[in-house]
Amino acid sequence: MADRVRMWRWHRSALRRRCDVVEGVVLMVLSVLLVAGPVLLGVLAFSSTWHTGVRQEQTRHSTPAVVVDDARAAAPSPAVRPSNGETTATVRWHDTNGTEHTQTVRLDHGGEPGEQVTLWLDQHGSPTQAPPSPAARGVQSSAAGLLAAGGAGAAVLLTRHLARERFERGHDRYWGREWMEVEPRWARRYHS
Repeated sequence: MADRVRMWRWHRSALRRRCDVVEGVVLMVLSVLLVAGPVLLGVLAFSSTWHTGVRQEQTRHSTPAVVVDDARAAAPSPAVRPSNGETTATVRWHDTNGTEHTQTVRLDHGGEPGEQVTLWLDQHGSPTQAPPSPAARGVQSSAAGLLAAGGAGAAVLLTRHLARERFERGHDRYWGREWMEVEPRWARRYHS
Protein backbone atom coordinates (compact mmCIF):
# COMPACT_ATOMS: atom_id res chain seq x y z
CA MET A 1 0.00 0.00 0.00
CA ALA A 2 2.81 2.41 0.87
CA ASP A 3 4.33 1.96 -2.61
CA ARG A 4 1.02 2.82 -4.21
CA VAL A 5 0.77 6.00 -2.12
CA ARG A 6 4.29 7.11 -3.05
CA MET A 7 3.80 6.42 -6.75
CA TRP A 8 0.38 8.08 -7.06
CA ARG A 9 1.75 10.78 -9.37
CA TRP A 10 2.50 8.23 -12.07
CA HIS A 11 -0.85 6.38 -12.17
CA ARG A 12 -3.92 7.50 -14.05
CA SER A 13 -6.32 9.14 -11.67
CA ALA A 14 -9.02 11.74 -11.74
CA LEU A 15 -7.20 13.52 -8.91
CA ARG A 16 -3.87 13.68 -10.75
CA ARG A 17 -3.10 17.08 -12.18
CA ARG A 18 -0.50 17.96 -14.80
CA CYS A 19 1.33 20.10 -12.25
CA ASP A 20 1.66 17.02 -9.98
CA VAL A 21 3.37 15.08 -12.76
CA VAL A 22 5.73 18.00 -13.50
CA GLU A 23 6.53 18.34 -9.80
CA GLY A 24 7.22 14.62 -9.53
CA VAL A 25 9.57 14.61 -12.51
CA VAL A 26 11.47 17.72 -11.38
CA LEU A 27 11.91 16.49 -7.81
CA MET A 28 12.93 13.02 -9.00
CA VAL A 29 15.59 14.46 -11.33
CA LEU A 30 16.88 16.73 -8.56
CA SER A 31 16.99 13.79 -6.13
CA VAL A 32 19.07 11.77 -8.60
CA LEU A 33 21.35 14.77 -9.11
CA LEU A 34 21.68 15.14 -5.34
CA VAL A 35 23.10 11.64 -5.13
CA ALA A 36 25.14 11.42 -8.33
CA GLY A 37 26.19 15.04 -8.95
CA PRO A 38 28.36 15.70 -5.90
CA VAL A 39 30.07 12.31 -6.17
CA LEU A 40 30.86 12.80 -9.85
CA LEU A 41 32.10 16.38 -9.42
CA GLY A 42 34.15 15.42 -6.35
CA VAL A 43 35.88 12.61 -8.23
CA LEU A 44 36.53 14.85 -11.25
CA ALA A 45 37.99 17.65 -9.07
CA PHE A 46 40.18 15.17 -7.16
CA SER A 47 41.43 13.58 -10.38
CA SER A 48 42.12 16.92 -12.08
CA THR A 49 44.04 18.31 -9.10
CA TRP A 50 46.01 15.07 -8.70
CA HIS A 51 47.02 14.99 -12.37
CA THR A 52 48.02 18.67 -12.27
CA GLY A 53 50.41 17.86 -9.41
CA VAL A 54 51.80 14.85 -11.28
CA ARG A 55 52.29 16.99 -14.41
CA GLN A 56 54.13 19.62 -12.33
CA GLU A 57 56.36 16.91 -10.88
CA GLN A 58 57.16 15.64 -14.38
CA THR A 59 57.86 19.05 -15.94
CA ARG A 60 59.87 20.68 -13.15
CA HIS A 61 63.43 19.90 -12.16
CA SER A 62 65.81 21.16 -9.51
CA THR A 63 69.23 22.61 -10.06
CA PRO A 64 71.86 23.95 -7.67
CA ALA A 65 72.18 27.74 -7.52
CA VAL A 66 74.39 30.13 -5.60
CA VAL A 67 73.03 33.20 -3.83
CA VAL A 68 74.76 36.26 -5.27
CA ASP A 69 72.98 39.05 -3.42
CA ASP A 70 70.54 39.19 -0.54
CA ALA A 71 67.70 41.31 -1.93
CA ARG A 72 65.93 41.22 1.43
CA ALA A 73 68.64 43.39 2.96
CA ALA A 74 67.92 46.03 0.31
CA ALA A 75 64.20 46.15 1.21
CA PRO A 76 63.22 49.67 2.36
CA SER A 77 61.63 48.57 5.64
CA PRO A 78 60.92 45.40 7.65
CA ALA A 79 57.21 45.80 6.86
CA VAL A 80 57.93 44.94 3.21
CA ARG A 81 59.76 41.72 4.11
CA PRO A 82 57.75 38.49 4.29
CA SER A 83 57.30 37.12 7.81
CA ASN A 84 56.85 33.44 6.89
CA GLY A 85 60.55 32.67 6.50
CA GLU A 86 60.62 33.26 2.75
CA THR A 87 63.40 35.42 1.43
CA THR A 88 64.06 37.12 -1.85
CA ALA A 89 67.57 36.85 -3.24
CA THR A 90 69.47 37.10 -6.49
CA VAL A 91 70.81 33.69 -7.49
CA ARG A 92 73.08 32.39 -10.23
CA TRP A 93 72.74 28.97 -11.88
CA HIS A 94 73.83 27.13 -15.01
CA ASP A 95 71.33 25.44 -17.32
CA THR A 96 71.91 22.07 -19.02
CA ASN A 97 73.82 23.80 -21.86
CA GLY A 98 76.16 25.45 -19.37
CA THR A 99 74.73 28.93 -19.90
CA GLU A 100 74.87 31.05 -16.76
CA HIS A 101 71.68 32.76 -15.56
CA THR A 102 71.15 35.34 -12.83
CA GLN A 103 67.73 36.31 -11.49
CA THR A 104 66.02 37.51 -8.32
CA VAL A 105 63.83 34.71 -6.97
CA ARG A 106 61.87 33.85 -3.84
CA LEU A 107 63.55 31.27 -1.60
CA ASP A 108 61.91 29.18 1.12
CA HIS A 109 64.92 29.55 3.40
CA GLY A 110 68.48 30.78 3.37
CA GLY A 111 69.57 33.65 1.22
CA GLU A 112 73.00 34.61 2.54
CA PRO A 113 75.46 35.60 -0.21
CA GLY A 114 77.59 32.61 -1.27
CA GLU A 115 75.10 30.05 0.08
CA GLN A 116 74.14 27.16 -2.22
CA VAL A 117 70.38 26.66 -2.59
CA THR A 118 68.11 24.40 -4.63
CA LEU A 119 66.29 26.21 -7.43
CA TRP A 120 63.31 24.68 -9.23
CA LEU A 121 62.92 25.33 -12.96
CA ASP A 122 59.99 24.68 -15.29
CA GLN A 123 60.27 23.06 -18.73
CA HIS A 124 61.29 26.43 -20.23
CA GLY A 125 64.10 26.94 -17.74
CA SER A 126 62.33 29.68 -15.77
CA PRO A 127 62.43 29.63 -11.96
CA THR A 128 59.22 28.32 -10.38
CA GLN A 129 57.95 26.77 -7.17
CA ALA A 130 58.80 23.22 -6.20
CA PRO A 131 56.17 20.67 -7.23
CA PRO A 132 53.95 19.46 -4.40
CA SER A 133 55.08 16.34 -2.58
CA PRO A 134 52.87 13.23 -2.90
CA ALA A 135 51.42 13.93 0.56
CA ALA A 136 50.70 17.58 -0.27
CA ARG A 137 49.25 16.52 -3.62
CA GLY A 138 46.93 14.09 -1.80
CA VAL A 139 45.77 16.77 0.62
CA GLN A 140 45.23 19.32 -2.16
CA SER A 141 43.35 16.80 -4.30
CA SER A 142 41.18 15.66 -1.40
CA ALA A 143 40.36 19.24 -0.45
CA ALA A 144 39.45 20.08 -4.05
CA GLY A 145 37.25 17.00 -4.30
CA LEU A 146 35.48 17.68 -1.01
CA LEU A 147 34.91 21.34 -1.85
CA ALA A 148 33.55 20.49 -5.30
CA ALA A 149 31.27 17.77 -3.91
CA GLY A 150 30.07 20.01 -1.08
CA GLY A 151 29.42 22.92 -3.42
CA ALA A 152 27.54 20.73 -5.90
CA GLY A 153 25.48 19.16 -3.12
CA ALA A 154 24.63 22.56 -1.67
CA ALA A 155 23.65 23.89 -5.10
CA VAL A 156 21.35 20.92 -5.79
CA LEU A 157 19.81 21.13 -2.31
CA LEU A 158 19.16 24.84 -2.76
CA THR A 159 17.65 24.24 -6.20
CA ARG A 160 15.47 21.45 -4.81
CA HIS A 161 14.33 23.65 -1.93
CA LEU A 162 13.47 26.53 -4.28
CA ALA A 163 11.62 24.17 -6.62
CA ARG A 164 9.57 22.74 -3.74
CA GLU A 165 8.73 26.25 -2.53
CA ARG A 166 7.63 27.21 -6.04
CA PHE A 167 5.46 24.12 -6.36
CA GLU A 168 3.94 24.75 -2.91
CA ARG A 169 3.05 28.33 -3.87
CA GLY A 170 1.41 26.98 -7.03
CA HIS A 171 -0.54 24.45 -4.99
CA ASP A 172 -1.67 27.18 -2.60
CA ARG A 173 -2.85 29.37 -5.50
CA TYR A 174 -4.69 26.43 -7.05
CA TRP A 175 -6.29 25.55 -3.72
CA GLY A 176 -7.29 29.21 -3.23
CA ARG A 177 -9.01 29.33 -6.64
CA GLU A 178 -10.83 26.08 -5.91
CA TRP A 179 -11.89 27.33 -2.48
CA MET A 180 -13.26 30.55 -4.00
CA GLU A 181 -15.58 28.39 -6.14
CA VAL A 182 -16.61 25.95 -3.40
CA GLU A 183 -16.77 28.23 -0.33
CA PRO A 184 -19.97 30.15 -1.27
CA ARG A 185 -21.91 26.89 -1.77
CA TRP A 186 -20.43 25.39 1.39
CA ALA A 187 -21.18 28.52 3.46
CA ARG A 188 -24.82 28.63 2.31
CA ARG A 189 -25.35 25.00 3.15
CA TYR A 190 -24.09 25.32 6.74
CA HIS A 191 -25.26 28.85 7.53
CA SER A 192 -28.88 28.51 6.42
